[in-house]
Amino acid sequence: MNGRLGSGGDGQPDRAAGRFLRAVTEAPIFVVGCPRSGTGLLRDLLRSHPSLAFPTESHFIPEFYRGFGDPHTDREARRLAGRILRLRWVRRWDLPLERSSLAHCRSYRELISALYGEVARREGKPRWGDKTPQYVAEIPVLLELFPAARIIHIYRDGRDVALSWLATDYGPSNVYTAATAWKSLVAAGRSHGSAHADFYLEVRYEALLRQPEATMKRVCAFIDEDFDYAVLRPSRSPRIDYRRIAGSRRPNPRPSDTEIADWNTGRWRREMTPRDRSLFEGVAGDLLSELGYETEVTTPSLSASRRLACRVHNRSRITARWLNNRERSPATFLFTREARVRYWLRASLQGSDRRPAVTAR
Repeated sequence: MNGRLGSGGDGQPDRAAGRFLRAVTEAPIFVVGCPRSGTGLLRDLLRSHPSLAFPTESHFIPEFYRGFGDPHTDREARRLAGRILRLRWVRRWDLPLERSSLAHCRSYRELISALYGEVARREGKPRWGDKTPQYVAEIPVLLELFPAARIIHIYRDGRDVALSWLATDYGPSNVYTAATAWKSLVAAGRSHGSAHADFYLEVRYEALLRQPEATMKRVCAFIDEDFDYAVLRPSRSPRIDYRRIAGSRRPNPRPSDTEIADWNTGRWRREMTPRDRSLFEGVAGDLLSELGYETEVTTPSLSASRRLACRVHNRSRITARWLNNRERSPATFLFTREARVRYWLRASLQGSDRRPAVTAR
């Protein structure tokens, strides 16, 4: 699906181009996966395609859908649009939109499409996508909102993920919690994806680095876009300068801005101690083997006391970060909490812990 929105002689978009734009709006691309698994690289490669636009991470789409559902009046649409436009993640997009310009939206899907459509329009591209790693656990919600969406789940050797994640200021605090989170997220993505096989693709990070052309041709075929050699060179999104907080370790490493870092695999063999390898495989060795990664001959189980100690350590570090990190955007904090409370109240009133039904027109 390649093309641009054209105009007829009277300056109005021609009907064929209009139909094309509507078609690609209904089939966005979501790049998901456990954090530090290559989602950023894959997004940056896809951004290089002449038809694809990707802003920075969104973090709100499933949560606000659960909390607010569809707007049914102009007033509801303006209020919901106002909340979204004030989120710190969306403010980074620098959209020239006012909440009144979205008052006509009568579904959450329409509102989200309008926001991302503006991102794509500004870049002169007909199709948009989103890269928010944690959406790997939200695949059913994404496909409920956009039934024709394409979900690309990129996964990576969990031991390399742990090394990279532990070097950040937002990830787990020890190998045990990193292994637990990696296993949970990857397994959730694969489970949800298997139920929607026509709209779901798995990409192995190591294959992307070693065979980028073959991998990206497969990705382009999956999303119904012509392969373009531009997707072999990443188009980096602006670097977010996250403020350092107490207890941080070192800045996030960033690979070359213009090349695929084909050397960035197997770090765990050089940098992970035998004790940490054993600990990781004690938690997630079965999934490593299922995905075709080599493991040690023996994988000892972890004692209950050791698991508890790791959880307590992780929770204490998270608490320390929270206490030392003043909220940079009170509106973001308040609106996300409001969405969670509204979802909880609706679920309680329905007497179920399942996600309440909301109309997605």
